Amino acid sequence: MKNKLLIFLTSVLLVSCASNGYEISGNVNSSMLEGKNIYIKERIERVWTDADSSMVTLGNFNFTGVCDSNRVVYLSFENNDGEKFRQPFVLENGKIIINIDTAFNIQVSGTPQNDLLATYLKEKADFYDRVDVFYKSNGDDSAQTAQQKAIFEQKMEAFTNEEVEMDLKFCLEHINTIVGSYVFMSSFHGMNMEQKESVIAKMNSETKSIKRIHEIMDALIVEKKTAKGAIFTDIALPGLDGESLALSSLIGKTDYVLVDFWASWCGPCINSLPELRALYQKYKGKRFEILGVSLDDDNEKWRNAIKEHKLTWKHISDLKGWKSEGAGLYAVNSIPATVLIDKSGKIIGRNMKLSEIEKILSETTIK
Repeated sequence: MKNKLLIFLTSVLLVSCASNGYEISGNVNSSMLEGKNIYIKERIERVWTDADSSMVTLGNFNFTGVCDSNRVVYLSFENNDGEKFRQPFVLENGKIIINIDTAFNIQVSGTPQNDLLATYLKEKADFYDRVDVFYKSNGDDSAQTAQQKAIFEQKMEAFTNEEVEMDLKFCLEHINTIVGSYVFMSSFHGMNMEQKESVIAKMNSETKSIKRIHEIMDALIVEKKTAKGAIFTDIALPGLDGESLALSSLIGKTDYVLVDFWASWCGPCINSLPELRALYQKYKGKRFEILGVSLDDDNEKWRNAIKEHKLTWKHISDLKGWKSEGAGLYAVNSIPATVLIDKSGKIIGRNMKLSEIEKILSETTIK
């Protein structure tokens, strides 16, 4: 009888421990990670921090602890070649199993939210594989005709729209879960206002109370105020000479002003500069002006990028990075981002293709 009681009490204790904390069991199938540290990282206010670490020993690693608030964190490691790998997973109490294969692919399972996230990540991985196959077969534009290039761009745009719809569908179905809110916070920047509003409409009060979600909702209000058809909101920040330069001082002096939000550290921004520079050279003057609003936080890197890439239009920045006042006034959450304003101060469009902007510049004359 005593033995049965002891077994019962031990079972209760084990269940209690499992329900009150998390146990992460990791298995590594690559000898390259033996003796390496596996990290749990968190990104708070766009800054990466190490929450915990565990060394791989005989192909295994583990983490234990108690999770007071379930949240998305990241498993992170580096192999012997210096390649860095990172994947999100849900830190929640329970038994979590992580497998890292010989190609350093990470699979997380064992708890409901991690199983849900694994389903989403698999769907996205399959999508990216399709995009990669198409790009490798059609991405070399050196031998393409103008028509082939147009078809290629249309297909890539279709892929972009497909990804947005994929994320939107997932968010609408799962928004009031940890994974659903994580996916929304990671993908909302690709959605238009109507799509974001449709997701927010399905949120419960708990989801809306998440700090980042609340910020997105506030930004959506600003985005509506600076949408196509609205009158521009003024920005006044220091220019290259240190003196304040206001957007309003440019409106009315040319037919159009393009506000270009960018940064020296933004790869896509830098890649778009040759085309933007060509557009400026063609239409600058009474027809067209550009105001570059940088989200840099390093004065020297900002100035060097302007000089290196020969950006001869006007530039301003408060050097506050993502806390840029200018970005906040236009609800800019990803860059490059643009706002086209006409001579009367009306916003003609946001994040338009440069080909669309050139069409306006070449065909329209404002009296």
